[in-house]
Amino acid sequence: MRRTFLLLATLFLVGCQNQDSAGFANYEGRSDRYDADAKYLLGSDEDAQIAVNLVLAYADKNTDYMVEKMADSVTFLPPQGGESMVMGRDQVADVVMQLHSPYDSITRTVWNAVPLKPQGVDFTRVTVAFSEQRFLKDGTQENLRIIDRIFISDGKIYRIHQWDAELP
Repeated sequence: MRRTFLLLATLFLVGCQNQDSAGFANYEGRSDRYDADAKYLLGSDEDAQIAVNLVLAYADKNTDYMVEKMADSVTFLPPQGGESMVMGRDQVADVVMQLHSPYDSITRTVWNAVPLKPQGVDFTRVTVAFSEQRFLKDGTQENLRIIDRIFISDGKIYRIHQWDAELP
């Protein structure tokens, strides 16, 4: 009985060592998980502007800007579905066009962008809150409020988490 307990405890500890809290592959081995003891500093205005420009570039289908500011691969966690999607820079244009296909246009209004940098790390996570109006091809409209958390290192975006809710 004691051996079984020790074996299970050892397997549990070994199995948990190399995973981050969200189960995502990290960009260049970086650990992006939440640390309750971390001290946060205000990130740079440049990183905040990169994130805001990315949010607006998506609505405008400006894939050139998106590719320019993205790392070789980007992990995207969509608001629904629960599964992350990893895409290379060469896939950005096709993915954006596919996501835009049901719409005539998308308009985004940024409310705020807050860049935070956990002390002792080399990335900034910028939280961008905005509204989005989606004008569908059938003449209807969807109104959403969205929060994107965009992770940036050395001026390149490598992860995006997104949450949304309907607006009345």
